Amino acid sequence: MSANIGFAAFHLYTAVIAYQSSGGISAFLTLAMPMLSEIYWCGKPAGMLRVTAPPPAGDFFLASAVPRFLAHYPEISLDLSFTDALTDIVAERFDAGIRIGERIERDMIAVRVTDELPLVVAGSPAYFAQRGKPKTPDDLVAHDCIRIRFSSGTYVPWRFRIKRRDLEVYVEGRLVVNSVTVARRAAIEGLALVQGPPVFIASDLAEGRLVTALDEWAPTPATGFFLYYPSRRQMRPALKAFVDFLRKERHGA
Repeated sequence: MSANIGFAAFHLYTAVIAYQSSGGISAFLTLAMPMLSEIYWCGKPAGMLRVTAPPPAGDFFLASAVPRFLAHYPEISLDLSFTDALTDIVAERFDAGIRIGERIERDMIAVRVTDELPLVVAGSPAYFAQRGKPKTPDDLVAHDCIRIRFSSGTYVPWRFRIKRRDLEVYVEGRLVVNSVTVARRAAIEGLALVQGPPVFIASDLAEGRLVTALDEWAPTPATGFFLYYPSRRQMRPALKAFVDFLRKERHGA
């Protein structure tokens, strides 16, 4: 207990230094309030956690996991910021971030919080009845494909396994979005085809609202999501609780 209080007190001192160097009360409050909470709760998991994540992480697993986490830890508050931009969690004063494994800096400690993410192409039965099913990735030139765009302006590529290599295939379509939720809904309504992790459309596949195509051309699964935090920063009890909770969620504990 005394070690945790000493840790919180040290970071409270860091908050004072941040205030003195920058002259900003917001910098002081951002750093100090979580530490004051942990001093009050004697080192128990408590206080505000600030976490940044891409929007798909919210759709895929955080939206269901976060309410259970907060119910289990009533002394913890969670500030979730969703963006597809690469955020400097140290400069922006986040406790942690969540990203696909390939996009994490090497000086961060990364903890896997989801399994690998395979990709499938899916469309509605009505779409396939009208347009037919593509038999190879080359057939997609005759189909409407939903494209998902990052805030940087780049598009999420459609990927396939062709001749034992993962290749990106250029697709076209009348709908470009930056929301996987909108992409899913548009596919269900029969507007176009969508490519994404089956975990996001599992209920739609099970209930027949969507049907997969090009399964034999599926690419190597993506690495999945990791929670990461600075290696030079001692882990706060609240962050440790969040990490442990997401690990258990992944294994279905």
